Amino acid sequence: MSKRLLIPGGCLVAVGLMLVLLAGPIQGLEERVLTSRYAIRGEIQADTNLVILYFDNDDIASLGGWPLTRNYYALLIDVLTRSRVVAVGFDILFGEHNLQFPEHDNLLALTTAASGKVVLSSYFRVLPSESSPQNSPDVRISFLPSLPGSRSGTGLQLPFTELASAASGIGHANLVDGAMGAVPLFVRSGPGAVPFFGLEVLRVALGVDRDEVRVEGGKMSLARSQALYQIPFDEHGTSLLNFPGPISVFKRYRCIEVLRSYELQRMGLNPTLDLTSLEGKIILVGVIGEGRSIVVQSPFDRRFPSIGVQATFLDNALTGRFLSAPGSIVSIPLSLLLVGFALWLFGRLRFLTSFTITAFMLLVYGVVTQWTFVSWGIVLPLAGPVLSFLLFATGAVLYEYGMVRKTVGRLETDKQKAESELRARELKLQALERELLDRRSRAGGESRPGDLEEIQRYKEEIRTLSARVSDLVKFEPIAENDTGGGVFEGMVYQASGRMKETVELIQKISTSDANVLVLGESGTGKELVAQAIHHLSPRGKRQFVTVNCGALTETLLESELFGHEKGSFTGAVKDKMGRFEFADGGTIFLDEIAETSEAFQVKLLRVVQSGEFERVGSTMTLKVDARIIAATNKSLKDLVQEKRFREDLYYRLNVFSVQLPALRERKADIPLLAQHFVTLEDPSFAISSTVLDAYLQYPWPGNVRELQGSIKRAAILAKSEKRSLIQLKDLSEEIISSLKGQVDIEDQILELLRNKKFSRSSISETAEELGGLNRGTVAEYFRGICFKYFFESVWDKELTIAGIAGNQNGEANERVMKKLSEYVGNVVEGVQQGRSLEDVKPSLKAKYKNLPQRYHTILDEVIRAYLDGKWR
Repeated sequence: MSKRLLIPGGCLVAVGLMLVLLAGPIQGLEERVLTSRYAIRGEIQADTNLVILYFDNDDIASLGGWPLTRNYYALLIDVLTRSRVVAVGFDILFGEHNLQFPEHDNLLALTTAASGKVVLSSYFRVLPSESSPQNSPDVRISFLPSLPGSRSGTGLQLPFTELASAASGIGHANLVDGAMGAVPLFVRSGPGAVPFFGLEVLRVALGVDRDEVRVEGGKMSLARSQALYQIPFDEHGTSLLNFPGPISVFKRYRCIEVLRSYELQRMGLNPTLDLTSLEGKIILVGVIGEGRSIVVQSPFDRRFPSIGVQATFLDNALTGRFLSAPGSIVSIPLSLLLVGFALWLFGRLRFLTSFTITAFMLLVYGVVTQWTFVSWGIVLPLAGPVLSFLLFATGAVLYEYGMVRKTVGRLETDKQKAESELRARELKLQALERELLDRRSRAGGESRPGDLEEIQRYKEEIRTLSARVSDLVKFEPIAENDTGGGVFEGMVYQASGRMKETVELIQKISTSDANVLVLGESGTGKELVAQAIHHLSPRGKRQFVTVNCGALTETLLESELFGHEKGSFTGAVKDKMGRFEFADGGTIFLDEIAETSEAFQVKLLRVVQSGEFERVGSTMTLKVDARIIAATNKSLKDLVQEKRFREDLYYRLNVFSVQLPALRERKADIPLLAQHFVTLEDPSFAISSTVLDAYLQYPWPGNVRELQGSIKRAAILAKSEKRSLIQLKDLSEEIISSLKGQVDIEDQILELLRNKKFSRSSISETAEELGGLNRGTVAEYFRGICFKYFFESVWDKELTIAGIAGNQNGEANERVMKKLSEYVGNVVEGVQQGRSLEDVKPSLKAKYKNLPQRYHTILDEVIRAYLDGKWR
């Protein structure tokens, strides 16, 4: 198996093994989920053809205590038979003769035989979970001789012989242990099978003979007249009940109330219960009392009377709402399918996106399972798929964490290797420069041939290695106390940069309805400005309509803006509204307005002036109220002078003018824009310091749009190599070459500072001259330059000052000396000499913050030299 398929295959195997090995616990969880489904669904109406009659503890006490004499049961059967019920099922076992009152046993048997509608209950002492052959004696009540897969029971407890012979049917009342709502529809006993008690009651109520019951295709069918009642069962002969609610949802009466009502009715008095309401009903008789009745757990009640189980079975049979549970046949394939789909997503999308989509699909599946449960009684598995997803998600998180650790470790190793080479080159350069200075200081000393060339070669190598180190370190934006950045209507900018005035102007003019002309190079964000003006205006909740005037011919543009009538030209098969009509009450943005012809400008002038126009092919004048925002990347003033743009239209459009600076003129915004676009691609991504240097050097002819495209390209390439750090190799050759083809930013900054004699305002002025670079960036570069010259001058401050200031006068040297003393003094403030760099470096992290990465190894040497006592 290829390595690419090994991990997905391993995941699927692990999930499959989990589902098989944890089948029992998962089934327990499925039952808990089923209980939750009932809670969400709530109670539903039980079938009204079913009535429960019961004895409670008070009734039993009033009738002489337990066990009740059997003449009461005989009387109850007689009353119910006279009330024309269709069946009477006793969920009470009459197992032994009553030796004290044998006449009552005879009376009960005679009444039962005379009724012809009584069904009695029985039970098996042992009901194995699996089918096994038994040698139990055949009994008269068994039927359905061919039921493969059904359970076999032993120790069948029947009513006493005379009563059993008088009954119209006998069924077992056993339930499946450990499975809520599961009932064995039939249990094998000898050559035949004993039906479930509720099933036998239903058969008697419908008047169906045993040989008329049909079993095929996993369903038992009972037919009466035009009605067909079907009871589904699984391969073990088990049916799954759908509980309508607690016992209270069934129509219930106390048995003693029935008997009293009968007596009152015989005496000509008004009964408390109208016995005629029982006509045509199925009656279940049982005991509901604490300590007297068998209770089981249901989704609605932890102590659900067993007679409620029989009532639930009959309700399901009459309404056709038994549950159907596919079980492991569906659970395992569905879980594997879910994990397989998640694996497919994780291989194509970001981790968080894939996780979110899969979790959402699982949530939708959960809603679907609730819907199928409520609507059709289909119990789709949920615990298995959820556990599979959680197992996979845990594995995916650990795998992603491992991959990140591996990538970070590789980058850290590369960084340490590059830093080690860089330090070796810097120390060698320091030694060469010291040697050269020593020779020159001797009387008549001269430098050897090639010394200067070797020093220059080492400086180039140091510069290359420094770039390599920076390319392995994430860029951290410089934070300034007095300024900050922000996002305004989708526009990212530095608060102290050139966009600040533009943003303030947009805020001022947005509240009016005056026309606006947006000027700027292609890719500077003119449409964003138009949208911002619209959103902030009173028209912000109305339509914003965009039209690119340069993308259409004059004829098509006229039809697009003003609309046309049917038949006005070839292809005009119906009337069409123009963009001005769509923009009525809102704003219309006319991009590339300079590309329109003079003839079209005349037509446009009219609608700009009065809001009136005619559709193409129509003589009816329409009027709209739309604010017009136009944009162009050309100078309309020059076009007006060249007679290529109408002067009157220009002044109509140019009520307010918003001039957007090119990206090369607002370099302070580049770090913020880059970070913004990187976050849009993937919040976990970042750019290296070298990438930012390249972005700052590049002239950006395509402006912000080109920067966004560059980051999208770089993010795709980095993602393909499982990296979260965008490096120089991810950029286009054109951008990379900007680093090679231009003067290094360090040299530019130092040259400008020298020209300004390191004055108080020189940092700010230098930042402005470098295209609006962040003032903090320039200050940090100068701090690094000071450390670099201090290192190369072998800790000689006078040589350092001379090297930084160049051929300057005493005033410039004093300013450099002041800054140098401030910078190096601040670095070692509070640091005790005699300790190692490794001991003190953790406490000096703030000294490295914001310092360009290229100077970090030099700062290490500055601190190490101080600790070794080489400078004070």
